[in-house]
Amino acid sequence: MIRNSRMPIISLGLLVLMVLLYGLHPDPERLYFSAEAIMGGDYWRLLTGHMTHSDGQHLLWNSLGLLVLGALIETRSPALFLAAMAAGITAVGLLLMSPFATLFYYCGLSGVLNTLLVVALWLEWRRRRSWLVIAVAVVSIAKVAVEIASGISLVTQIAWPPYAWSHAAGMLGGLALV
Repeated sequence: MIRNSRMPIISLGLLVLMVLLYGLHPDPERLYFSAEAIMGGDYWRLLTGHMTHSDGQHLLWNSLGLLVLGALIETRSPALFLAAMAAGITAVGLLLMSPFATLFYYCGLSGVLNTLLVVALWLEWRRRRSWLVIAVAVVSIAKVAVEIASGISLVTQIAWPPYAWSHAAGMLGGLALV
């Protein structure tokens, strides 16, 4: 892939959308991912569930992740960034619509961010072949495994309990893409 020094417009646009949905929507619960509501015809929740957040800290951490990972990918290939977003939304959505997910609601971008993480690591590996890329990948997988096993978030404390399986689904979406 050719390195492009363009501004990550798509990532910034998604960030603005997340902030607007958080700050301006009068009833964000109508945007959360809900398998029952989606099956009832609220198809927009397939996308908006990933763009809405439970509290300001949730929005902040997801925004930082989107800016860093989105910029790393999008400045190299906007098409790859869009493909990664689609793969992440699809992978996490399939998990959330499956009988394995027992959640009534889900919101946030962290599952999809794990797709972006896998794609960004793949790009860096192809570029540098550095042991640091392998180390970040191993630590990231270990973090998700510990969060799944313990049921707690290792990095943030948000209003909702974490659903680390969405992070694993996001990683699988990234692996499927690369």
